[in-house]
Amino acid sequence: MSKFGNQIELEYGDPDIIAVIDGDEIAFKCAAENEERGVKVTNTSNDASANFKNKTEFKKLVHSLEVPDDLFTIEDTQVGGSKIHAQGTLKRMIANLCKAVDAGYYEIYIGGEGNFRDELPLPTKYKGDRESSIRPILLDDMKDYLVRFHKAVVIEGKEADDQLTTRMYDGYKTKKKIVAATQDKDAKQTSGWLYDPNNKKLQFIDGFGELEIVQLSKNTVKGTGRKFLYFQMIFGDSADCYDPRELVKAVKGKKPRFGEIAAYNLLNPLETDKDCLEAVTGLYKEWFGEEEFTYKDWKEQEHTITWVDALQLYTDCAFMQRFEGDRLDIRKLLGKLGIDCD
Repeated sequence: MSKFGNQIELEYGDPDIIAVIDGDEIAFKCAAENEERGVKVTNTSNDASANFKNKTEFKKLVHSLEVPDDLFTIEDTQVGGSKIHAQGTLKRMIANLCKAVDAGYYEIYIGGEGNFRDELPLPTKYKGDRESSIRPILLDDMKDYLVRFHKAVVIEGKEADDQLTTRMYDGYKTKKKIVAATQDKDAKQTSGWLYDPNNKKLQFIDGFGELEIVQLSKNTVKGTGRKFLYFQMIFGDSADCYDPRELVKAVKGKKPRFGEIAAYNLLNPLETDKDCLEAVTGLYKEWFGEEEFTYKDWKEQEHTITWVDALQLYTDCAFMQRFEGDRLDIRKLLGKLGIDCD
């Protein structure tokens, strides 16, 4: 048994390689794949209803018939699949992840109660948009299955992602191959071994890192190492519902025009931590000024802070823990690098 959780030994794979798996991620994916979703549309004039695959399918029909949209109400529907089938799928997903990295052992972590980021005084709650999203019907059953049959460890007070990066960094320090298996991009800021099951990419991340633009449906910036953390400090993360420009808007009434390509162009040419942090601090000073300012958080509580406090707030959102209680103290870091923060 590892001090970081319960390991399970496999009959195959390299005994010197440990796969550390994001249980939240695989449980959600498996539960979602084992259910049918759609929408139920009801005509408010006569209560007649019909089911469609999605809202797009319904709206195409409405527009072709030239019927007004406000004549109908739309509600999401879910039909859960077989729990036994879903468990089999989840078991295969774990096996495939372990085989992909040739692991002889694996550990699984699941998020439990509390997450310190939930209480951060942001203008909008951390991951607040996810609270209104539809949860797969079998999600809790799949998590329970992981705990009972795969010794998954439930993490309290932080995200399972933090425990993955802690284990990933532990491997980096001890020169052991401890591979974090997750498609969560936040893990890419941490040094160590990382396997992304989405693109089947195994990579070793070391130190400062880099940024790159990947052409998808639009320009998207990817990154690794500390440089990717600096990028998140200024651009935020829409998936986790934090963006420093939203705080600027809360204070000044207008959101700065500054997209991910602007953030990339600012940081990409820079080659040291000091250069990157000078660019980050310069941007925060430009956005917030150098005097104290006041704003209200998502709980309607009022705060009076400076640009340094704002930078600490968004660093706390983005920074993934490398060890228990790990926190990047911005004032100390800037002082260490000789960057003025008064």
